[in-house]
Amino acid sequence: TYFNVPYVKNISERFRYCVRDLDVRLSYTGINTLRKIKVGKDYLLNDSRSNIVYKINCTDCDASYVGQTGRLLRTRIKEHRRNFTSVIAEHRALNHTFDFDDVEILDEEAFLGKRLISEMIYIKRQKNALNLQSDTVKLNTSCL
Repeated sequence: TYFNVPYVKNISERFRYCVRDLDVRLSYTGINTLRKIKVGKDYLLNDSRSNIVYKINCTDCDASYVGQTGRLLRTRIKEHRRNFTSVIAEHRALNHTFDFDDVEILDEEAFLGKRLISEMIYIKRQKNALNLQSDTVKLNTSCL
């Protein structure tokens, strides 16, 4: 019978001595492996993420806009700031401002079709959505 045990200096040698009369073979592994030392990922800043569904909140009321992008979020936010014909621009024309620096990531999905469905679901779940109703026309109401 084989047993794989962590190697601890002095203790492992004594343990081997204790089990020498048993029909046991020991092998040792190091305790400090890279897998155990590296805990967690280095998370990207929100604006460096792509393939996401996001929400931008109005700072003056409870309105919000949900969108999706396959590109970097920072690129999409720049487009929102510069666009003067979008629903966000129409709301900004009412002297409302959006919190472009604190965009909420709602979902991350690499596949466009799934990301579009996720976007539609989040649009429908909003209380005061700025999104056009045509943004959710393909969504089956049973998904909600």
